[in-house]
Amino acid sequence: MTKKVKFALGATLQLGLIASIGDFVGWPYMHIVLILTIVSFFLTLIFLIYDMSKD
Repeated sequence: MTKKVKFALGATLQLGLIASIGDFVGWPYMHIVLILTIVSFFLTLIFLIYDMSKD
């Protein structure tokens, strides 16, 4: 995996963790963080597929 894929995966995991803890605690606007997590996950998949297709 390239650094771009690792960075996108790390950002996705961190956003998911923040969203799950924030939803449990009751922080406002967690639906926006969840949407960002989903978008970040799809970007990670796109980067991973692109990285795998180069080889």
